[in-house]
Amino acid sequence: MESFVYGSPTFREYLRDHPHERAETEFLQLVARPGITAMDIGANIGISTVVMGKEIGKEGTLYSFEPLPEYFRTLTANLSLNGLDNVKAQEVALTDQVGRVVIYRKELSSGIAFQQGAGSCKVASTTIDRFVADVGIESLDLINMDCEGSELLVLKGAEETLRNRSVMILCEIHHGFLSQLGQSVRDIVAYLEGLQFQVRSLSLDSLKMGYDFQECEYIFAHNLNDVYEDFWKSLSLPEAG
Repeated sequence: MESFVYGSPTFREYLRDHPHERAETEFLQLVARPGITAMDIGANIGISTVVMGKEIGKEGTLYSFEPLPEYFRTLTANLSLNGLDNVKAQEVALTDQVGRVVIYRKELSSGIAFQQGAGSCKVASTTIDRFVADVGIESLDLINMDCEGSELLVLKGAEETLRNRSVMILCEIHHGFLSQLGQSVRDIVAYLEGLQFQVRSLSLDSLKMGYDFQECEYIFAHNLNDVYEDFWKSLSLPEAG
């Protein structure tokens, strides 16, 4: 599926046939509240972007990042198709440096980790801290990340932002790509905890929270002292046994 309309029969059928995308959509619908400012990093063709854009509504603002030109074209087409004027699409990679970075692409997967048989291209890169400063973003409430190996680098490029703003983070974990880059999910958890975030593993199948980071597909994090503590508690997400 490339072109889609949020909530249409075709979109609902796609989600029924793709449990991973369906679960992620359901979780984003839960945490993307109306009126917030958010980022979607690694937007691809825009499924998560469109979900978030619809949920935050016209009073919210979403910055969506996709560095590969072919995906970016489809992303912007889907934003137009879904009438999302509250989404600002950015054709740039987020990492820990400003400049250019090599992205490898194989089928629907793309990232900084090399894949056998993948094509490659060099794209513009920036950091969350630089982007926030350049655009003048005063508040940032939610970050959704699907970065296929560059998770830790993206977060390290956001240190000032994460220290000074109350934000929730949903981050897909790609253990194999992280290992290839000499990193692990434990490095991500330790980094976020050092910034006073509470970090838990998340099972999208059951929406259960826990601390089993070894094989987790996602982590969900929020500032320990943030203003969304009541909202966090209101989610009433079950704990893993």
